[in-house]
Amino acid sequence: MSHNPYATPLSDVSGAEDKPVRLYSPVQAAFGVFLGGPAALVYFLRENFVSLGNERLAKNTLIYGAALFLALVVVLPFLPDNFPNLPFTIVFVFTAHYFVGSYQVTKQGIIESPKYEFHSNWRVFGFGLLCLIVSALLIVGPMAGLVALGIIE
Repeated sequence: MSHNPYATPLSDVSGAEDKPVRLYSPVQAAFGVFLGGPAALVYFLRENFVSLGNERLAKNTLIYGAALFLALVVVLPFLPDNFPNLPFTIVFVFTAHYFVGSYQVTKQGIIESPKYEFHSNWRVFGFGLLCLIVSALLIVGPMAGLVALGIIE
């Protein structure tokens, strides 16, 4: 019997295309950012861009995230000691909700599409807490270095 190049393959060809793409909804991303701060903002936006296959915007998210951390390290020492954190949190939360809803996929889009699925809320909670630690290290670390060098008090 000869080999037929036009015959269907004998192996299972079902793969990643058959699995739904897991995404964070706008509310999940906003809640994760509420828990995890600016690191969570970068993480949740980037993860959705990667899941959607948009590598350019995923890379831009990292670049803008680095600029955000640099801006925070520069600005925070000049704020009064009793300046509330709430304005920063509100801006980060609304930014996450806006970008996920506008440039990625809305909650309704995820619900209606057989192609998409939600990430677990436990995952959002866990990565939110992990990002809280990363945010603290990325902001407090450089600030402690500036204090140690005597640049700020």
